[in-house]
Amino acid sequence: MKSKYLYLVPLFLFIVLFSFGGSVIAADKDLLIDSVAFDPVQPVVGQTTKIIVKARYYGTNPLTINYGVDNVAFSHSDFWQIDSSNNGSSIKPASYNPLYSGAEFTYVFTGRFTGGGEKMLVFKIDGYNQLAEYNEYNNIINVNINVLQTGDLIKLTNDPAVYMIGDDGKKHLYVNAPTFWSYYRGSWGNLILDNKNVYIKIISQANFDEIDIGKNITMKPGAKLVKFQNSPRIYSVFGSAKLRYMSDQTVANLYGYNWGNKVITLQNGFESDYFLASQDFVDSDGDGLSDEDEFSIYRTNPYNVDTDHDGHRDGVEVINSYSPII
Repeated sequence: MKSKYLYLVPLFLFIVLFSFGGSVIAADKDLLIDSVAFDPVQPVVGQTTKIIVKARYYGTNPLTINYGVDNVAFSHSDFWQIDSSNNGSSIKPASYNPLYSGAEFTYVFTGRFTGGGEKMLVFKIDGYNQLAEYNEYNNIINVNINVLQTGDLIKLTNDPAVYMIGDDGKKHLYVNAPTFWSYYRGSWGNLILDNKNVYIKIISQANFDEIDIGKNITMKPGAKLVKFQNSPRIYSVFGSAKLRYMSDQTVANLYGYNWGNKVITLQNGFESDYFLASQDFVDSDGDGLSDEDEFSIYRTNPYNVDTDHDGHRDGVEVINSYSPII
């Protein structure tokens, strides 16, 4: 009998310790992440963004120790964190400040995305693994987010209008197809810009509405001649939405007598997108392109009428959709 009780006592002690020690008591507790949201809903590279993580505590007993509650592990190489904060019911539980089952709390990470495209962000409550829980799997949540960046093209599902994200973080409308195609080549299913494929991103109405509207995009300088419905006057576009008035004879001297098929008529409402600045137009070599556009857009020689020596003036090649440097 004596040896029998010697075996039973350790077994009894093991059961008592297991039942009232750390394991079961700790394992009746659970922390979980309910949701992750972004403000603004549609982040843009360089824009201050808040990532809002909502979490919750469940347990048979209140949580009276600050294990796992006030830390959410998160980092991403494309997110530069500026600040973080938390708030909610008993965010730092203690014996005098217990966290009751069902209590919610929120973490806010403030920063900026430094790169665009699809991102998968991983968040983990109890980032230091301090609290033993009955469900460790709901501590982690993966969130996918598409971060927009300068140059991205966006549109809504049922709207043909296409916008570009500018370096100001705003969306800018291509007012019509001729304006759009003055920048791009290919087809709607195979867009090419600077010899690279580009894609239009379809975004939700909610995400679209979060992006501020910027100025309309004007015709690419040198690509087409323009006129407005309320006037027969012909203009070339140069610089930043500047217009240079051109007489019929000047146009014919530059582009030949079939120049009429190179004119795009714009609605009167878009006239305010441009401003007349003929006095600012400088064309040292007389090829039809302004010096500033030859430098900044076409990489041609502003002092050589035919940069690639193919027998055609740079401005003529541009307005006919050919490269002036090939």
